[in-house]
Amino acid sequence: MKKIFFLFFFTFSLSNASAQVDRRIGTGQYGNGSQTKKVDLVETSVENLKEKLNLDGFQEAIVRNLIKDNQAKSKEIIEAVGYSDIEKRNLLTEIGEKFNLELKKILTPEQIEKYEKLISKKKK
Repeated sequence: MKKIFFLFFFTFSLSNASAQVDRRIGTGQYGNGSQTKKVDLVETSVENLKEKLNLDGFQEAIVRNLIKDNQAKSKEIIEAVGYSDIEKRNLLTEIGEKFNLELKKILTPEQIEKYEKLISKKKK
């Protein structure tokens, strides 16, 4: 009787361990996919500006890099624990202003005019 109980207990404990391993392996499939969303956001922004401002290939590459850098800096500020909400908002505003200045450096006067119209529409 003791041998049967021991075998039953031993078999039960093995099946439990394998079920735990299966659950751990399966958790990777439920990722939130934030990386693809980031890329989509950058590409969507670049395509939008390319279309509305008639960017050439050189300008498009610079805009893509500016947006990626802006996004990375913004993420650092948002995730930082040492800043209050007001400080974060001020830092994000400052980053946005720097982005606008850098962007305007590579645009033609006509493109700058179109860009300022886009910005003013978003602020309203």
